[in-house]
Amino acid sequence: MALPRVYLIDSSIYIFRAWHIFDESIVSAEGFPANAVFGFGDFLYQLIRSVKPENIACAFDVSQTNSYRKELYPEYKANRDPAPEELKRQFAWCRQYCNAIGIANYGHERFEADDIIGTLASRFRSLGYAITVISADKDLAQLILGPEDRWWDFAKNQQLDPKGVEQHFGVAPSLIADMLALSGDKIDNIPGIPGVGYTTAARILRKYPSVEAITANIDNISKMKFRGAARVAALVDKNREILPLNKQLTTIYTDLTLDSKPDIRLGTLDSERWIALCSELALSEAQKQRWYRLHEDLKSHVAK
Repeated sequence: MALPRVYLIDSSIYIFRAWHIFDESIVSAEGFPANAVFGFGDFLYQLIRSVKPENIACAFDVSQTNSYRKELYPEYKANRDPAPEELKRQFAWCRQYCNAIGIANYGHERFEADDIIGTLASRFRSLGYAITVISADKDLAQLILGPEDRWWDFAKNQQLDPKGVEQHFGVAPSLIADMLALSGDKIDNIPGIPGVGYTTAARILRKYPSVEAITANIDNISKMKFRGAARVAALVDKNREILPLNKQLTTIYTDLTLDSKPDIRLGTLDSERWIALCSELALSEAQKQRWYRLHEDLKSHVAK
């Protein structure tokens, strides 16, 4: 019998994607850009319509004044420009959207959306649920640990179980953080071992399955049968001091204390919030009815 399933959404990716894809002419009643929230709402509509989830939650990155990873490494994500104010406004609307339609959503001042998803995944897996993480971020593939767990790149309709993660990324889910520690992560401004990309990192980790095992076997790495093994071993030896910190940065935290006891069952439509938000966003009657009918159908599905 299949396990009950929890859907955990890496919201920022789909908000940023909508920000770039949906037309800038989509504005709120007061003329502020609303294309990202419109696109995020459309993404949620497609997702919910396709899987009819009973348990679903959105994780959001919020402005972090006391970031856990920046405390460890001040240059973390220093290569990114801050989000413009008009996009910050839309992030707030996206959370209001979730609240209005009954989707649990979480943010944290010190930890990222990845860590929220990691915490929820760990908690609900321990309660007997299968986990689906909806994201295009390879970092989150490290959470796909149970045989029925899935990493789902929704835009590409690509779903990977633990074996699929290993085939696609070159290492098992439990070694994703180690792979990123070795190769670095340009998106998050984490420097890796010079000359070690994902493929080389994966090759070494299949032989020595952790950064700790790798630093203990540098001489043996130089004897591995791949081109440039001796050069790679020398580079690892020269830069070994960055690996422990890198692994801390790339490992998703799974034991956050959330503000409330997580209840991620799809809730009921909050009519007052919904009407107010529709008015603020200047949604058309057709758009409002589309969402309303979907929610009514879902309530019937969950009640069965």
